[in-house]
Amino acid sequence: MNIKTISLFSGSGGMDLGFLKAKGFKVILANDFNKEACASYKLNIGDHVVHEDIRKLKNIPKADLIIGGPPCQGFSTANPKRAFNDPRNMLFKEYARIITEANPKVFLLENVKGILTLDGGNVFKLIKKEFESLGYTLYNQVLNAKDYGVPQSRNRVILVGVRNDLNLKYEFPKPVKSRSKYGKTIAVGDVILNKKFKKTDKNHSISNLSELNTKRIKHIPEGGSMKDCPPELWNNSDLKRAMRRLDAKKPSHTIVHNNCDHYYHPKENRRITIREMALIQTYPEDYIFVGSKGEQSRQVGNSVPVNLGYHLALSIKELFKKI
Repeated sequence: MNIKTISLFSGSGGMDLGFLKAKGFKVILANDFNKEACASYKLNIGDHVVHEDIRKLKNIPKADLIIGGPPCQGFSTANPKRAFNDPRNMLFKEYARIITEANPKVFLLENVKGILTLDGGNVFKLIKKEFESLGYTLYNQVLNAKDYGVPQSRNRVILVGVRNDLNLKYEFPKPVKSRSKYGKTIAVGDVILNKKFKKTDKNHSISNLSELNTKRIKHIPEGGSMKDCPPELWNNSDLKRAMRRLDAKKPSHTIVHNNCDHYYHPKENRRITIREMALIQTYPEDYIFVGSKGEQSRQVGNSVPVNLGYHLALSIKELFKKI
C-alpha cells in the first residue's frame, strides 16, 4: 500500500510521524508557515516539507489523502477573544482549496474542541457545509488522546471526509489499552520518570527557577498548583493553572506552548524540559527540535500527539483497504 499523502499545517510533524509509523503512507508534500518547525521537520522526517504561507502554495499534486489541523488559537476556549472573524479561522478555506486541487479520496482535519461551540455551533456548521459542497461525506467525533496511548488528557475534534463516489463509511478508532505501571491509562510517570537522558541532548535543558518560584514549588505536591502555596506567595495568575506540578500516576494536562512555565516535574523541584514535553506528546526520544527554547515549546505544544496520529492512521488505512 502506498497512500500518497499531503500534510498541511504540518508543524514539526507529530501527525505525520503517526501516519508514517502506521506504514503504507507516503507524505509527498508537507507545508507550514513556521520556519523553525519546517527546519525540525526536514531534519527528522524529510525534505518534502515546504516553508510557505498556505495562501501562496501552488502546483498542488494529486493525492489520495490530505491531513492537517489549521491553527486552532482562534477557535480555542482558552482564547477569550475567539471569534469567527479571527483571520486564523479562515485558513480552513485554504484547506478546502487544496482539497479541490488535489482531489483526495479522504481528508482528515484536526482541531480544538472549542470549534464546536464557536458562535453557538454556527462556525462548525459553516465549515462542514464548505467541505460537503466539495463532494465529501463527513464524520466528526471528539477524541481524547489519553485513550490512544498518550500520557495526556487532550480533547480534539477529528473531522474525516470520504469522497462520495467511493460510497464508503468511515469508523473512528476505538480506545486502546495501554501498558502502564499506574493503571489502565498511560501516565506521565511511564514516560518521563527514571529516564537516563543524554547529556548532549539540547532539548533536555533544565531552566533555572527564580528565587520566588523556588520557594513556591517546595509547597506544591504532585497534582497541585500555586493554590497549594501560602497566600503570601500567590500572584494574580489563575491559581489552579499556574505552576501545575504533574502527577506521575495520571495523564498530563493538555500540553500547550508556554515555554514549559505551567508544567513542573512530578518529583523534582523544576519545570519539565522540552524533551519531557515531547515525550508526553509521544514524540520519539531521538527527535531533535531546532530553534530557540520558546520556539521548541511552540512546536511541541502545537503538535498532534504522535500516538493519536498513529491510531487515526490505522483507521484510515482500513478505509483504504476497502478502496
